[in-house]
Amino acid sequence: MLAEPRHLEAIARSHERCQALGLSRVDRPDHARLVRSDLAAARERNLRLHLHAAPLMEILLEQIMATQSMVLLTDAQGTVLHSVGHDSFLQRASRVALAPGANWSESSKGTNAIGTALIHEAPTVVHAGEHYMHANGFLTCSAAPILDPRGNLLGVLDVSGSTTPTTCTPWGW
Repeated sequence: MLAEPRHLEAIARSHERCQALGLSRVDRPDHARLVRSDLAAARERNLRLHLHAAPLMEILLEQIMATQSMVLLTDAQGTVLHSVGHDSFLQRASRVALAPGANWSESSKGTNAIGTALIHEAPTVVHAGEHYMHANGFLTCSAAPILDPRGNLLGVLDVSGSTTPTTCTPWGW
């Protein structure tokens, strides 16, 4: 399946932004996470978002459980507030800081579905080598921005999984 020209252009523009920021494709990404008190404060600031999203995240996880993936909720800056997922993938994901307290903005992690969805305020898919940083190339991620009724960006809902799952899924990843 060939990618749409719009998608390829969005990925190329993201890579250009990452290069302009001085990010390296081969260096290990920053895996720093917020300290517990700062994560608690971020969650408190986004309490209503979390309360509304958490039940939907559980329902979504049930629907994708066979894919051995995870569901993440971020704030408008790309900080992961909450995650749920398949235990085996959660362990692998934590090695690249795909966990609460980590920031997945483009300026932090390069081209990725969360960061790119935040910039474009549109649903975004980033598959394997489309990630700017090679360390994240084992991921396939789909993210959608969450907007309030006035169109203000509140955060992102993301589904991330391995590009090489152990079971076949309807989506092929």
